[in-house]
Amino acid sequence: MATLQLGQDLLGYDTVGDGNGPVVLLYHGTTQDRAAWDFVLAALPEDHDLRFVKVEFPGSGESSMPAGPLTVDQLVDGGLAVMDHLGHDSFHVAGYSLGAVAALATAATGGTRVLTATSLCGWALSDPRMIFTFDLWKRLIDADREVFVRYAVADGFTAPAIGAMEPMLGDVIALGVAAIAPGSAAQLDLDIALDITGLLGDITAPTLIIGAEDDRWVDVSHSRSLAEAISGARLEVLPAGHIVTQELPADVARLLHAHVAS
Repeated sequence: MATLQLGQDLLGYDTVGDGNGPVVLLYHGTTQDRAAWDFVLAALPEDHDLRFVKVEFPGSGESSMPAGPLTVDQLVDGGLAVMDHLGHDSFHVAGYSLGAVAALATAATGGTRVLTATSLCGWALSDPRMIFTFDLWKRLIDADREVFVRYAVADGFTAPAIGAMEPMLGDVIALGVAAIAPGSAAQLDLDIALDITGLLGDITAPTLIIGAEDDRWVDVSHSRSLAEAISGARLEVLPAGHIVTQELPADVARLLHAHVAS
């Protein structure tokens, strides 16, 4: 784990892999930190040569708490600053949930520096149900973190996934409570106000859009809309809920690995 000083702010990041293969910048989702992609990375082929840079949003992990409202530009600037610091002139980018929005915005502003982009459960404009849901998240986290995590399990996974976890649900909930980022409220405020529709036409890198068929938080229709709006984008839909990184990590790893390798 490392940190980068950006003015008055501290930005947390981590690097995984020490080979000479392609470099992938990874953004996590709301309430999360750099560990959000760990299940997916563990499911990659043992002989893969990919290297990863996992950047933490303000208020997550080792990053400073945000001093004011977050913006997508701020998330992108943080990711690019880390890649500059590490000397990566070109790279692939992938993100999950809010991180998918940051990944698409990075692809839109990074030009030829971004080799490919991957959006996992992403969107461009928050719809009324999403806005209501993100406000509910804020209220639940503020009122009772365990209740929030129980709701997240019920709504974020499919029934078969919850059934498979049943013997260890107590541990899952305890870990979830401990993992809620201190800056979640600010991240959720960004989710509520989010609109990157004006950037989609600027994405020229080959783009993979992955949606989750049973996603109750970011309806799969948003992934379909992204695929239609981004020139040449390819759409894949997985039979999972929003927390697809834990429900079907091997499927996500397979799609990500193939996209970057291509």
